Amino acid sequence: MKILLVSTSSGSRGGGELYLNYLGRALAARGHEVALWASSHPRMDELCAQFGNIGTVLRHDYTNTYDRRFRSIASYLDGASARAAAESWKKFAPDVVHLNKQNLEDGLDLLRAATDCGLPGICTIHLTQSAKYLRAKTPWIRDWVARRALKKYRGPMVAVIEERKRDLAEFLGSAERTHAIPNGVELYDLSERRKIHDAVRREFHVAHDSLLLVAVGRMVPQKRPIAFLEFAERILERLPHARFIWVGDGLLAPDWDRWVAGRHLGNIIQRLPWRSNVRDMLFAADAFLHVAEFEGLPLAILEALSAGLPCAISPNLLREMPFLNETNSVAIDDASDWAQTLADPNELAVRGKNARKLAEDQFSFDMMAARYEALYCEVTSRKP
Repeated sequence: MKILLVSTSSGSRGGGELYLNYLGRALAARGHEVALWASSHPRMDELCAQFGNIGTVLRHDYTNTYDRRFRSIASYLDGASARAAAESWKKFAPDVVHLNKQNLEDGLDLLRAATDCGLPGICTIHLTQSAKYLRAKTPWIRDWVARRALKKYRGPMVAVIEERKRDLAEFLGSAERTHAIPNGVELYDLSERRKIHDAVRREFHVAHDSLLLVAVGRMVPQKRPIAFLEFAERILERLPHARFIWVGDGLLAPDWDRWVAGRHLGNIIQRLPWRSNVRDMLFAADAFLHVAEFEGLPLAILEALSAGLPCAISPNLLREMPFLNETNSVAIDDASDWAQTLADPNELAVRGKNARKLAEDQFSFDMMAARYEALYCEVTSRKP
């Protein structure tokens, strides 16, 4: 099958865009021909270069929703952009067009193009919470426009977890055409974990008996890097031998640096530049600390599960991702003795094994690809 993956082109380092590389790899491994359509904006260069090792890359002069002055309204009204995208897709002639949207209002012109091109297609939406829920500016008009555009689209719409599917059905007023297909990640080979664990700790001067908590993400408000620091401070009060590393950068990096410097914690809390391969950092850690404000189904957490790491999470994420529980994670809240759990290497090891089992059972590359493959077959078998 010839599959065109379409990016709304928000950037190369967000999980919702990296997902396209993951899905492309998984589909190619199953024998499909995959291609990526993306904006010619330089911020997409990194993602497109990575995808070039998987399949064809098509670049187009396209403007992302959040580069527009009036955002989703401008995108929704831009018929010329929709026609240009539709024509480029028809010229490539795929069997199916798979549009990847970051949230409900993202890429509404491409949603229109997906209908106008006349090709079989599906649409994945990573964040299905409404603009009102996300406390965005002028939420009522943004939700109205997004709902109108989504209802006009006639293909299946996929959320990345059952909870997000329910949000989507509630937003649209109907569960018709909504599906849930969880994201998938590579299942890491754990045979060299101990060797890598020791080497990385030596590199970053983390003692072998220190509790190391790692985070991976962009330093943007949604990921709450300053809240990560506050959680770190709270953990240090109970567990002074703990150490912390955040992998990633972004607009809040200067605020992070000032916070750490002001408290003289530079030897305890470190920040590393972005890296596309975080396996070694995960292998070095004892737990994965994640405190984002809201999520779809973050690849960072799934990669932590794959690495056999229990997730230490803030209470709000327990509601967002109920597959995380006391068997595979640690809730940093007022209702549990989280410090005792984090201080117990044997208990962390048990929860880490359960985390890995969860990744194998629900979040593997092949499982994700097989589910999408079935949906592709369904839409291509329908009469035009």
